[in-house]
Amino acid sequence: MSEPGYYLDPALYDAIYADVLADIPPHVELMRGAGGPALELCCGNGRLLLPTLAAGIPCDGLDRDPDMLASLHEKLAAKGLRTTVVQGDMREFSLPTRYALIAIGFNSFLHNLTQEDQLATLRCCRRSLVPGGRLALAAFLPSVEKLLVWASGEQLEKDLPHAGGRVRVYGRADDDRVDQVRSMTRRIEILDAAGTVVRRETLRFRLRYVYKPEMELLLRAAGFTRWEARPAAAAPGDGPRPLREGDNVVWIAWNG
Repeated sequence: MSEPGYYLDPALYDAIYADVLADIPPHVELMRGAGGPALELCCGNGRLLLPTLAAGIPCDGLDRDPDMLASLHEKLAAKGLRTTVVQGDMREFSLPTRYALIAIGFNSFLHNLTQEDQLATLRCCRRSLVPGGRLALAAFLPSVEKLLVWASGEQLEKDLPHAGGRVRVYGRADDDRVDQVRSMTRRIEILDAAGTVVRRETLRFRLRYVYKPEMELLLRAAGFTRWEARPAAAAPGDGPRPLREGDNVVWIAWNG
């Protein structure tokens, strides 16, 4: 996780992730059942935190990127919402509160690019939980099929309405399948109402994806003694099913 901040400015983040909504209701319900103080790590400018607070659920936030946090403070003020937000690193934060629930949403854990960083984050989370508290971590399981598709060249990821025009996102992934590191290059085009490109950006970031047995070993090495994994799309009343390649997974790990 050597990148100095987030790979995207807040306005562009809001534009290209405007269609990512499916994880918001289950995240809000997860936080509703925290059973005590809750914390969202890598909260950014509030894609998940703001709906949680708007639902009347208290939750603190932590993120390392000052621009994203400045955007979050503006949004909080505009909506009349208040909470504790701290600038910090998920690998080494220390807060006065011990939490009943700590959440890391939307693949943010995968910005840890080494096992040392992964373990540092997990250990820091466990130390910040009350006895019996939970860590909830959302991350995708890699899919061989999807790895091959991305390796074939640049793909049009999204074409979304934006400010009276469109925003188009093109992505290319270069995967190091030995070290499990995906290097993403994204081209973003902002188009006006006439279809003219008025802004272009090229963005790069990396993720280290984690297979199920490796995640279990990481959790054990970090001191967690019990955990479970379920598909992120599963509703609370759904019966269990085996995890599949390409699933977005929510890991729940208990502190003791």
